[in-house]
Amino acid sequence: MFDESQPPSPNQPVVALAPLEPEWQPIFQASNQIVLYNPTSHALSITKTSGPLDFSGSSSCPYCHRPLPNGFDRNDSSDNIRSDFGSHSRASNYFQLLAAANQTSSRPSSPPLTSGSGSRHGAFPPETMAEGYFKAFFQEEYRLGMGANGSVYLCQHVLDGEPLGHFAVKKIAIGESHSYLLNILREIRLLESLHHRNIVTYHHAWLETYQFSAFGPKVPTLHVLMQWAEGGSLDDFIALRLGRSIGLPHMQSSSSPAPDDPTPSARIRAFRTMKRAPPEERERLRREMEDQIHSRRNHPSWKAVHLLSAEEARSLFADVTHGLAFLHDKSILHLDLKPGNVLLTWDEGRLIPRAMLSDFGTSRDMVRSSGVRSGNTGTLEYASPESLPSPLTGVLRQIDSKSDMWSLGMILHKMLFFKLPFRYATEGEATAYDEADKMDKLEQEILGYTGFRSTSALATSFESRRLPRSFLILLEGLLSINPSSRPSCERIVSAIREGRVSRITSRA
Repeated sequence: MFDESQPPSPNQPVVALAPLEPEWQPIFQASNQIVLYNPTSHALSITKTSGPLDFSGSSSCPYCHRPLPNGFDRNDSSDNIRSDFGSHSRASNYFQLLAAANQTSSRPSSPPLTSGSGSRHGAFPPETMAEGYFKAFFQEEYRLGMGANGSVYLCQHVLDGEPLGHFAVKKIAIGESHSYLLNILREIRLLESLHHRNIVTYHHAWLETYQFSAFGPKVPTLHVLMQWAEGGSLDDFIALRLGRSIGLPHMQSSSSPAPDDPTPSARIRAFRTMKRAPPEERERLRREMEDQIHSRRNHPSWKAVHLLSAEEARSLFADVTHGLAFLHDKSILHLDLKPGNVLLTWDEGRLIPRAMLSDFGTSRDMVRSSGVRSGNTGTLEYASPESLPSPLTGVLRQIDSKSDMWSLGMILHKMLFFKLPFRYATEGEATAYDEADKMDKLEQEILGYTGFRSTSALATSFESRRLPRSFLILLEGLLSINPSSRPSCERIVSAIREGRVSRITSRA
C-alpha cells in the first residue's frame, strides 16, 4: 500500500528537494512528518523532515514544490492532534484519500445514501464495505465511553507505523438493518457539514465488520471518526473538582493519598511490622490497625470541592451558548444537551478549556422535520417540562429551540452549584430508591418544578464567590416554565458580546 520508491528524507531541512515522480501531492503535515499521495496510483508515502514545515502564505508544498490541493487547511486547529506533534495541516478530504489508498478496486469508502434491500449475501454488498480501513490507519487504545447508540474509543492515527495524532472513533453496530444505517448516515452527513470552534468536528464515516466481544460474531459496524476532546466532558471536569475518579487514564489525578488513607504498600509494611513484633507489642499494633480501620469506616475523609471560578463559568457557558447558537442558526435542535455531551479541549496558552457540543443522536432539523414525535427526547434530568408527556393526556407535545434553552439553563445550574435543583437527580439527595422509581419521581419533580427564583441569600453567596449576579438573572430566564419567556441563544450571545447580560429580559 505504501510506496517504497520515494527518496529518504535529507538530513537538512527540506526546502527545495522533490520526489522523483512529480504527481505526488502533500495531504497531511504534522510537526516533522509529511504524508504524500499519488492520485494516479492511490499510493501513500510518509516522509520525515528535520522540523515543522511552514505552509502559511504559500500555495505550494515546500517539499515537492507542487501546488497544494484544493481544500488544504494550513491551520487546521479543529483536528486536535496532540500538541506534542506541533503545528499540523491536512487536506479536507484526507481520510477519504486514505480510504482510496486502502482499496485495490474503485468503490465508495462510505456506504451510499441510497435505499435498497441489499444483495443475497446480506443487507450490504461488498462494494459498500471498507474492510481493513480501521486496522490500516488506527490503533485502538481504550474505550472512552459507551451509550445506547454505540461505544467511543480513543485511537492513535498511524501511517506506516508512524503515530500522527489521536482521534475518537465511535463504533455503532448496524447488523443487517439497512434503514437503521440510512438514518444514522443522514445524521453523520449533517454533522460533517458543521464547522465551528464550539462543535466537535466529524471527519469521516465508513462501514466495515467488527467483533464487539470475543465470543460474538463480526457484524457490519459504522465507524465514525471524530475529533478527540482530550479534556473529557464537562461532567468529568466537574467530577474532578468534586474529587472523584472518572475512569479515564489520561485524566486521573496524580495527587497522593491523604495521610489517613494509607496506600496498599503502606498497609503491607504495617502488617509485616506487626508480624515481626514481640507478642505484647504485636497486640498493641493490632489494636492500632483496627482503630484506624474503624475510624476510616465511620469518619470518611473529606475531599475538597473546588467550585468553578467566575472566569471558568463565564468562559464555558459562553462556549456552550455559541455552539448552540450556531446549531439554531442552521435550524438544528440538539435535544440532548447535558454536561456529558459538552466536550472539552485545551488550546495552547489557555488556562480554561474550550467547550464543544457533541453527540447529536437525537438532534432534529427544524426545517425538514415532520414535527411528529414518537418518544421522549434527550436525557430526563436535563429535559424541559414541555418535552415530557402531558401528565393529563400522556400525549407528547411539540417542542422547539426553547427546549434546548431549558437544557442550557440546567447546564449553567450544574456549573454554578455542582448539582441540579431536583432531589431525584443523579446527584440529588434521594438515593434509597431503585432506578425505575427514581425516574418516575424525577419526571414528576420536573413537571412540578416552578422555575428558578433568586434569593437574597443566593445573591450574597454569589457576591462572596465573586460571581456576577447576571448568572442568577440568566437562570431565572432559562429555567422559566413558560417556554416563550426563555431568552434565545441569539439574544444571550448578543448580550455576552455587548457585556449586558444583566439586562436580558423575557422577550427573546
